[in-house]
Amino acid sequence: MSNQIIKPHSDPLSSNSPTNEGNLNQTQNHVHSQMQEVHSFTPVKLADTFRRLVFTMEKGNTIMQGCTNAVSNLNQKVAPEQKQFLGDRKDKVTVELKCSFLQILNIDTVGQCFEAEVFVQAKWQEPALQKAAELNDKSMYDPKEHWIPRMTILNANGDLTFNRRNFSVHFNQKGYKYPVVTLLWRFKGKFRENLELEHFPFDVQDLTIQLSTERSADEVDFIEDQQVLSTVNTGTFQNSGEWNIYEHVETFKDSTTREYVSSTVHPILFAQCRVKRKFGFYMWNIAFIVALISNYTFLMGTEEPDKVDRMYNNATLLMTAFVFRMSITQTLPAISYLTYLDVYVIVSLVFHCLQIAENSLMACLSRHISREELYDWDIFCISIFGVIYFLFHIMFLVYIYLTAYRRRRLMEQKDRLYQAKRRHLERYGVMMKPNQADALAIKISQLKFQ
Repeated sequence: MSNQIIKPHSDPLSSNSPTNEGNLNQTQNHVHSQMQEVHSFTPVKLADTFRRLVFTMEKGNTIMQGCTNAVSNLNQKVAPEQKQFLGDRKDKVTVELKCSFLQILNIDTVGQCFEAEVFVQAKWQEPALQKAAELNDKSMYDPKEHWIPRMTILNANGDLTFNRRNFSVHFNQKGYKYPVVTLLWRFKGKFRENLELEHFPFDVQDLTIQLSTERSADEVDFIEDQQVLSTVNTGTFQNSGEWNIYEHVETFKDSTTREYVSSTVHPILFAQCRVKRKFGFYMWNIAFIVALISNYTFLMGTEEPDKVDRMYNNATLLMTAFVFRMSITQTLPAISYLTYLDVYVIVSLVFHCLQIAENSLMACLSRHISREELYDWDIFCISIFGVIYFLFHIMFLVYIYLTAYRRRRLMEQKDRLYQAKRRHLERYGVMMKPNQADALAIKISQLKFQ
């Protein structure tokens, strides 16, 4: 075996040759340059992002500061104006009211209410709009910021089925110093009314709208419109089969504390129209039939006074009248006091009872006196009853004329006065003066119903 010399394997990286040393130095320089690039790039990127974030935050802070200043300016400018106009008038405001009954739908005498559609016009002067008048800018008026009367209806029965309010402004109105604000209020609903039925079926009923305000009497004064009359539309009256409506509308003032919790006095303006009942149905279908039954009792005088059949026939007539009275109950108002028709029917029933008592008396006397004397007494009693029955009708008709018809005559006088006011307004353009109206109302005051 020959001796061979084996050379150890040499590592290029650990070689001491010049070539290997050059390659190693080149590799180390390349890695070191890449590390420098990484360390130099990362700080630059983070710094740029941080600068952008700081700039965005400063810009947002500037916007928020601007919004805060804007809200502060609005609070300083708007709040004092609202405080100035919302009910802060020191003077007593005069509000002129006109009430028009557009449609009367139903009159419920049992429920003590009526249903109607009503239009109310209220106007007042507003000194705060003087600048708007100079600029002729009606858009400067806002009912949420300016003074309004805050009107309410005291006798509304439940919620209104229709309720709409509109405001308008008029500059340079004749007869007014300041701009005039007009409230146009249209509503529909049921309204409570104390319907007096003592004169039934000859009664006249008041249909009233009670206009009031949430403000006190020291702040507001309600008066009738001095340029326009309150009206009622007679052509749209839907109860014309039972009622006739008068042409006039009457207004008068009052005050109250009853509807409010506090003791403050609040003004009220009452607007009334009137209706009268058509009594023909009740006269022909009730009073006339009751009178026929009552008059038929005089025919029983042809029978023998001592016969029991005569009393039986009168008792039958009494029961007939009583049953008839029960059958007409549904057509009569259910009230706790007597009406004129109730009085007439009750007197007729009492007359029947007196006739039966007379028959019983004659039957008893027939056993003690002669037949000729019995006939004389019977004729005398029937004659007395006849005179009493006739005088009752005369006196009752006179009483109706002096009471129920007196009120109807008064309403006719008010219609004539209303027509005179309308002619005066159309001719002169202004309402009739109080002394002129009083001169025309002398006859009315003489016939005034108590």
